[in-house]
Amino acid sequence: MVNWNNERPVLEEKVSALGIGKAIYAAPDGDKNNARLLLAADGFHFRQSDFSDFEFNNIIITSSVGEKYNISFGDDGQLLINGAPFTVPTNQNDEVIAGNKELIGQTRLSGGLQLVSPNGTFFNVDVNDDGSLSTEEVTNA
Repeated sequence: MVNWNNERPVLEEKVSALGIGKAIYAAPDGDKNNARLLLAADGFHFRQSDFSDFEFNNIIITSSVGEKYNISFGDDGQLLINGAPFTVPTNQNDEVIAGNKELIGQTRLSGGLQLVSPNGTFFNVDVNDDGSLSTEEVTNA
């Protein structure tokens, strides 16, 4: 008898059966008495072992407006969307963003701007109502 919970049985040539009647059942080893129910009026009866050898290179998902998105993994396990590495937006306080960035369009900074000089000194950058900029060294950075 086959242990359906842990592994999917090997299909036997000229013996395996897929029965269709009031339900759909499978008997890969030819034993119709111990066949397993797959689909009935109450729904699907799949088990994890039914998918044990499925492998996908990628999955294509279509959005509600018809845009297609290709989801896959790189050789290092990085999640890729349309071939580009996905980076989770964190929106965390005290976040460090490394690397060179280019911002296009208007960028608004609320709460102030702080710059670091080449020797590591921190400066607050302020703007007055006339648009004049000034800096002030931060002494407790």
